[in-house]
Amino acid sequence: MKWNMLYVSGFLMLLLSCSTSVDNAEDSLLNASHLEHLYQEVEVGDTLLGTVWIYCEAPDYKVVGDEDEGFTCVDDVARALVFYCRQYQLDGAPAALEKIRSLTEFILYMQAENGYFYNFLLPDKQINRQHRNSQAIPNWWSWRAFWALSEVNLLESDALMELQSRSLAAMAALLPEIEQLCLGQEDTIEIDGVKIPQCLTRVGADQMGVLMIGLANHYRIWPSAAAKAAMLRFGNLLLAVQFGDQDTFPYGAFMSWQNNWHAWGNVQAYALLHAGRVLQHPPFIEAGLKEVKYYYPYCLSRGLISGFKVVSQSDSLLMQDGRQFPQIAYNIRPMVYASMEAFAITGDTTYARTAGQLAGWFFGDNPAHQQMYDQQSGRTFDGIGSPSDINFNSGAESTIEALLSIQAITSSPVALEVLMKNSK
Repeated sequence: MKWNMLYVSGFLMLLLSCSTSVDNAEDSLLNASHLEHLYQEVEVGDTLLGTVWIYCEAPDYKVVGDEDEGFTCVDDVARALVFYCRQYQLDGAPAALEKIRSLTEFILYMQAENGYFYNFLLPDKQINRQHRNSQAIPNWWSWRAFWALSEVNLLESDALMELQSRSLAAMAALLPEIEQLCLGQEDTIEIDGVKIPQCLTRVGADQMGVLMIGLANHYRIWPSAAAKAAMLRFGNLLLAVQFGDQDTFPYGAFMSWQNNWHAWGNVQAYALLHAGRVLQHPPFIEAGLKEVKYYYPYCLSRGLISGFKVVSQSDSLLMQDGRQFPQIAYNIRPMVYASMEAFAITGDTTYARTAGQLAGWFFGDNPAHQQMYDQQSGRTFDGIGSPSDINFNSGAESTIEALLSIQAITSSPVALEVLMKNSK
């Protein structure tokens, strides 16, 4: 029970140290103004749906649509819903509650009969069922929807009870598919001399991490033997793609897909720490801590890494196709989350300091020496292509991933102190 008690005390400390509303932008590092700019409510029948425009382009920062995709998507609405749910836990602001209602309604509207979710909504309010990234299939947007709905059900609010009931029903419709995923598919294949579970060559360890986060939350609300078995199965598959140790490359990093590591969406460490805490399963916690403790400092020492491939040669693992760019907000947030979860579980401030160092990327501690997040406007630029190439657009993904990162950092005085010291 040691880890659990440390987590509870750590979480209470984080909550007590962060009570600033997102509406109080002048006094807070966290400014959701640009997210508010991207947010739009649309009426479908008698229901008000909360949407978030996907794209927003410099220099005037007007929102723009995409003819092939649509103007909004489950991917980004789910991100926004997680942000507002966590903010409501911190400050209980009525404005956050209203966003939670409308964004949840959008996700529920996008669920298909098979339990999965469509992704894109067109300007005429029709669901885009044709685009390859909008199919109701086991893919990123379905897992993000599941995670976001699970966050809604962690909230304590009488005003949300009816919405939470419908959200649980939506999650229940997808649970049978989740619980069968990778069942009996533990065989491995060899890629570049590296053994990878066959199922993870299709689903991807990165996607499985997102799914585990939602499943762990759901288990807290509605524990079942089947959900626990699925979490243990998924987690063990992730353990199989963690390579290296304190002294050996890649220093405890979890591969993202096959034998490739990429920074964007690489939530495996956070997922294992979170699920390990919920299940009280030390192997998951130890594996998550390993990546945070050894790989993240290595990554920071190299000015951050965008991606690489691991290949086996003479009984050693070597980096191939190493890349430093592009660097985007979505690269940073998963590492910040894992570092802060490690701090919450262990109480070791080393992890909070790592989180603060990582978040420095938003404030100029990056290869371009460019402040990527603007506290005054709430905008986050879309990425760094090289030390001299900045994408000054500010779309939904960048905006929300930055807000999620800063939201987590500002909950810890230790992490915030390091962030302020390292900001340029």
